[in-house]
Amino acid sequence: MSTYYLARNTNGEHIFDNFPTDLYQLINDYKDNFQVISVTIDNKLTDARLGKKSNSFGEVYILTTEEKYVRRIKLFRELVDMSILSLGPLTKFQKSINDEQCSKTDELIHNITSLNTYSIQDLFALIPQKTLSENINAQKDIIKSVITSKPNVTIDTLLKLIKYNLAMKVEFSVFERTQKPNATIKKISHSIRGLVLSILQIFIDDFEKLKIEVSLDAGAASERRLEIDDDSLFVSLFYLLENSLKYCCPNTKYKIIFKDEQDYFSILFIMISIRIEDNEVKKLTEYGYRSETAKSINADGKGIGMHRITKTLKLNNAELEITPRINDYTRQNGKVTYEGNQFKIKFNGQQDWFKKN
Repeated sequence: MSTYYLARNTNGEHIFDNFPTDLYQLINDYKDNFQVISVTIDNKLTDARLGKKSNSFGEVYILTTEEKYVRRIKLFRELVDMSILSLGPLTKFQKSINDEQCSKTDELIHNITSLNTYSIQDLFALIPQKTLSENINAQKDIIKSVITSKPNVTIDTLLKLIKYNLAMKVEFSVFERTQKPNATIKKISHSIRGLVLSILQIFIDDFEKLKIEVSLDAGAASERRLEIDDDSLFVSLFYLLENSLKYCCPNTKYKIIFKDEQDYFSILFIMISIRIEDNEVKKLTEYGYRSETAKSINADGKGIGMHRITKTLKLNNAELEITPRINDYTRQNGKVTYEGNQFKIKFNGQQDWFKKN
């Protein structure tokens, strides 16, 4: 003898279901009378009761062949009343799981979409999509002509496409690690300047289009080698540079400085970007948060990038420190105010890692 449940929310989505599939027709034909019915379960004909209860969270169907509920309708009504009370918590639990899974998926899709966009932009800058679509039967000849007439540009584009594809591979790898609480991180000695430069190359053309002059520090600290997981740092820096492009003021300077601090090593990104209010500093790295100014500039953003930076930096025992108005510079462009802001990546407790080249 057993009791079976089918619970679904107001959208008709099943939250819990151990109802016999061959008895679903009972639900479709249900009449609210709680009367004893005959059903066949496990090839045996037996007496049962079927009940239903609804509330603002959805509805629950209960089918029971347990003798005490079949014999006494009062007990069965109490069972139905008790069952509906669990629907609210079940619905909220399901939503929390779905939201968590969606947020994780959005993080991955966000970066993969960005990389794919850059790939398409560079490819069609070399060979316009319209040119190919209007000359379907001559596509190979068109591509051969471009390679012959623009060999250097073609090589640069192909190298970028290779980098984008490698970046996608890295993103999948790092995404998997961030989902595992006890993920194994392999830290190897790397030239920190070389790593930053390799990622900067992906974005340098976009900085040039905005006439943003990028300078990469060549001081003694830039020669340091750090024991880090380069894949996760790649993702952190990718998001930081991508966000810089979105929110930096055109015709300004963008400085990347390496510093040996007493207890940590740091990389400073100093830029002229949209104003950051004091009460926004901590919010900027929260999942889904976007300032009103950011929304006005880039309506399609989801507020994932900054959160992803801090999440992946943790894999390298690093953190992001944001300092608004690092200098007195200010510029007004329409309704948008640009100011001097600093984003510092702090590699904590690594003074023993430093090695000279």
